[in-house]
Amino acid sequence: MTSISLERRRSPAAAESRQAYIELCNVSKTYESERGTVEALRDVSLSVGTGEFVSVVGPSGCGKSTLLRCVSGLEEPSAGTISLKGEAVISPAPSMGMVFQRDVLLDWRNILENVLFTADFRGLPRKQWIGRAKELLELFGLSEFQNRYPWELSGGMRMRAAICRALLDAPELLLMDEPFAALDAFTRDDLNLELQKINQKTKSTTIFITHNITEAIFLGDKVVVMDRRPGRIAHVLDIDLARPRALSVRETPQFAEYGSIIRQTFEKLGILRSQV
Repeated sequence: MTSISLERRRSPAAAESRQAYIELCNVSKTYESERGTVEALRDVSLSVGTGEFVSVVGPSGCGKSTLLRCVSGLEEPSAGTISLKGEAVISPAPSMGMVFQRDVLLDWRNILENVLFTADFRGLPRKQWIGRAKELLELFGLSEFQNRYPWELSGGMRMRAAICRALLDAPELLLMDEPFAALDAFTRDDLNLELQKINQKTKSTTIFITHNITEAIFLGDKVVVMDRRPGRIAHVLDIDLARPRALSVRETPQFAEYGSIIRQTFEKLGILRSQV
C-alpha cells in the first residue's frame, strides 16, 4: 500500500454533508515584548467539520497551544480570521469545553464539586446538573471517588475529572491541549479509549493537541502536522479507520502507513532524523 493511496480526500458529496464548523484563514500570531518579537504562527488555514475530531501534532514550541487559544477566543490573531459556524471568533464560545495540560482542579472542592464548577461558572442551576455530573463520573470510573479531593487521586484520575468538568454541559466545541502528556502509557491508552467512547456519544467538534503521533492517528478523523516555529501547517492527513477503534488497530498495516507518512513529513522538515 503506498503513501499516496492513504492520503484520501473526501468526495464532494461527503464534504458537503459535513458542514464547516471552524474556519481558519491565513491566521498569524506575533507576540511583542521588550526582548523582541516572537512569531508563533504564520499563515495557518484550516477547515474543521461539524462533529469532526482533529488531532494536531508537532514539536514543542511550534505554536500548537497558541493555535488552540486563538480558536477558543482567549487570544486574538495578529492577522487572518477565525470563524465558528460562520461568525467571527472574538470571545470564548458559550458552548465550549476546554481541557488543559494540567488538570487545574480546585483543591478545596471534592471531585463532584469540581465537575459542577462548570455549572457554577456559567450561572446554571446546579440541581439540574448533579445527575449529569454523576453520570459522567460513572462513565469515567470515578463514581466511588466523587467525595474525595483532588490531592487524594492519581494523576490519571484527576485528568478524568477534568474531562468530566469540560463535558458537563455537552459542549459543541471541545478543545484539548495535550491533556495526557504527563500520564504513563497504560493510563494514556485507557483515557484514549474513554475519550473516543464519549466523543462517539456527544459528537462534539474536537481539536486535540498532542506530541504523540500514535495518539494523534488513533483519535483523529484528521491529523494536522505542524512545522516548528513559526507554526505552519505542513500536512493534513485524513484518517480512514472505522470507529470505534480498538487499541489493536495500531498494529495494522494501514495504521503503520499513516504513522510513516507523518514521520516522513517530520523528516523532510528536519524535525526527525531519517537515520542514525
